[in-house]
Parts: sequence; structure tokens; C-alpha cells
Amino acid sequence: MTKQSLSARPPAPVHRAKAAIRFGRRAGLTASVRITSGGILSVGALVSGILLSTAVLVRAAGRARTGD
Repeated sequence: MTKQSLSARPPAPVHRAKAAIRFGRRAGLTASVRITSGGILSVGALVSGILLSTAVLVRAAGRARTGD
């Protein structure tokens, strides 16, 4: 790709979200996130990989415990 073709591409749409939670009168948390569609797919792939590897570890630990 040339510099010209890169600059002609429109920017990826950015998704935004905000959340706030209060604990009584004095304590609270506020969070905001900005992410592109590609970022959402990347996070989904990472979470899927983590969950799949955790399932494998739990199954292996169960086998080691029972002696199979």
C-alpha cells in the first residue's frame, strides 16, 4: 500500500460506552471505553481463548484428582 491509499481510507468507527456506580454517598466508580469494531473482535477472540484454556485446565485437574 502506498501513503496515498492509506490516507484515503476513512477512519474506523469508534464505539463509546460509559458506566457509573455509586456505593452510598461518598464512594463510587466511573468508567468509559472507546473501541473500534476490530478491537471488539480482538477482545472476543482473547476471551474465547482464555475460557477454552481454562476449561482444559479444569478438566485436567479433575482427571489428576481422580487418578484417570
